[in-house]
Amino acid sequence: MDSPILANWGVVSSVVGGAVAVLLYFVKNWRAVEELKMTCQKQEQQSAALALKVDDYHVSAVAREAKLREEMKLHAEQVRVESLQQRAELRKEMTDLVLKLTERLANIDKTMALVEERTKVLTEASKEQDSRNKWADRILARLEQK
Repeated sequence: MDSPILANWGVVSSVVGGAVAVLLYFVKNWRAVEELKMTCQKQEQQSAALALKVDDYHVSAVAREAKLREEMKLHAEQVRVESLQQRAELRKEMTDLVLKLTERLANIDKTMALVEERTKVLTEASKEQDSRNKWADRILARLEQK
């Protein structure tokens, strides 16, 4: 009984060993491919999570920027309103001061006119008094001569 399998036992064992080796190689590589797929899937999940975090950070940064811009606008508006109020107050004070100054100048003008008028009256009265004194001196001089 010489069977062909037994007669070619070395070849058969080599072929079976080779087939087993190839099968083990493919199983090993299949496991490695599955591990790579799992690793790739995990990295994709991590990448998606990081992308969500980046989006959240971006959205919050944009919201903060908008909030800060709004605050700056409100602050600028407040400063503008305050400056307008101060300017209006200063204008009112300046107007009041100008009116007071004008009133004082008018009073000074009236006083100066009164002083000028009284000076004229006093000058005329002084001239009249001088003429009376001269007249009285002449009368006295005539009386003394007689």
